[in-house]
Amino acid sequence: MRAGAILRAWPVVIALVCGAIEAQETTTSSSSRRVHCVSDISQEFSFYMDGRFFRQYLEGHGEDARNWGSLAQLDLSNANLLALTGGDAHVPYAKESVAKVNAFLAEGGAVLMLLQSAEAPGNEVTRQHGCAATATATHGPACATPQLVRFAGDSTIEVEFRGGPTLAIESMWQPLVVDAKDQTLLALRSVGSGFLLVGSRGLFGSNPDASDPINAAWITPLLLHATKKKQVDAQKPHRSTWAEDTMQLGPLLLEFHDGTAPYAKAIADEYAAIRPHLVEITGVEPAEGMIKRLLALPTGGGGFSSGERIAIGAWWGDYPKNRYPMVELIGHEAGHSWVLPCAEPLWNEPIATYLGIQVGRRMGMKEADDTLKRQIAQARRHDPKFDKVDPLSPDAHRDLVWGKSYFVFEELERLHGPAALAKYFRKKRALLTHDRPRYTFDDLVAVWSRAVGQDLFPWFRSLGFEVRAERTGISIH
Repeated sequence: MRAGAILRAWPVVIALVCGAIEAQETTTSSSSRRVHCVSDISQEFSFYMDGRFFRQYLEGHGEDARNWGSLAQLDLSNANLLALTGGDAHVPYAKESVAKVNAFLAEGGAVLMLLQSAEAPGNEVTRQHGCAATATATHGPACATPQLVRFAGDSTIEVEFRGGPTLAIESMWQPLVVDAKDQTLLALRSVGSGFLLVGSRGLFGSNPDASDPINAAWITPLLLHATKKKQVDAQKPHRSTWAEDTMQLGPLLLEFHDGTAPYAKAIADEYAAIRPHLVEITGVEPAEGMIKRLLALPTGGGGFSSGERIAIGAWWGDYPKNRYPMVELIGHEAGHSWVLPCAEPLWNEPIATYLGIQVGRRMGMKEADDTLKRQIAQARRHDPKFDKVDPLSPDAHRDLVWGKSYFVFEELERLHGPAALAKYFRKKRALLTHDRPRYTFDDLVAVWSRAVGQDLFPWFRSLGFEVRAERTGISIH
């Protein structure tokens, strides 16, 4: 949406505040100003704040570090920007964390708070300074105020807004972006020697791959302006801070912080119960050096695996009230360490979830069977007899890829079981090494053929897979 040169006549008091702030500008140019940003993922983990925010708006202007530990214990001595999200109600902003933010502002640091709702815990951080999100709906296109135009040095600023709350602000705040009814969406004020910038979440990108740097043309200069009051030492390392609490549970190191502490031990106990089932299903232990650490993530949005470490969303699926989603998630993330040394082509994600489903079935959870049947049924909408659509095709629907993969696993168990999957994983470990440059689907079918003692290429082709034995160097006999 284009704001053009729309300039509103803000009250005189705002103009005076703007002039006072502009008079504080140092002679350092924004292009040479160095930013040491800390993107906080301790109140609520998101892949976006895990590096993507910085890449979209501050790449080339300094360095970014992540805070995985308790915000109250974060060392901000060599940082000048703290990027916060509204957070999750499971991890309220502790009073010690709020005090840390205020101390950072007092010494000249800049704080950016992205609020997604009037209920977000981050409102407790900003409300004491006269700003909070509201439940009032936005109206019409968003546009820049005169102050934002001056920051950006461009009278034709374009503002893209993807939705979010309006802000209620007191008189000491400068509105920077407003909607068609002059309701504030982004505002700035000085606090102590620093600047506090609060914005509605929809003004910033959100894609985990950092492919949507919306409003970067004016967000970047705005952030450079906000960080001007505190200099950082480029010669000193700007490092991420890890979760500070650990507990050694046999060979597994459990990692957590104050906010995830209530969930961490229970999640580790679930993994301890799940692990023997994964060994039984796959017929092998995790790949060498894998799953040494388990991190409790402050999110209900899933997890990830880096091989040596798995990270699990602490309240995934409304855990601990609901247990099955957590069992499936842990089975999935841990399963990524069982498929090594070579990740599965096509179904690296489906096979991980299938392992989680199988664990649930072995533990007598009805939800596991329901999940399996539902996904296979969804796949049949795209390929009723599972004999037409090639899941390897780039345009194959996600439901088809996942559900047809599950069908293949179930059929292989039925035709070549019991424990056909375990036969496959054992053969894969015997045939493949860590230095293998590629593992293709043709390779995969060859390994399956070796595992069950039968040429499976014709069978896979009968299901629509375009596979050929001559394209793999792995013998099927």
